[in-house]
Amino acid sequence: MKLYFAPGACSLAVHIALRELGMAFDAVPVDLATHRLPDGRSYLDVSPRGYVPVLELDDGQRHSEAAALLQHLADQDPTQALIGPVGSARRLGVTEWLAFVA
Repeated sequence: MKLYFAPGACSLAVHIALRELGMAFDAVPVDLATHRLPDGRSYLDVSPRGYVPVLELDDGQRHSEAAALLQHLADQDPTQALIGPVGSARRLGVTEWLAFVA
């Protein structure tokens, strides 16, 4: 899995969630001023909209939008500690805040 991120951007929340869950991932910094990756390639080839975060799954699928990525990652934890079980007040509260900050 790869997380395309930029320091100081909303991708930090996804970066933190990945670390909290102990998931293995490669962190790929993006220069948002030039839309370049460290190897010189254009980030627009990865994300045509040009913003972060983008999470690239092991099967090559790429997904964006921090709120959606955070919910997806929280759902990967069998204990549901970050988001709460489906139908719980905790989950409703977490998704409410995710929608608000988005």
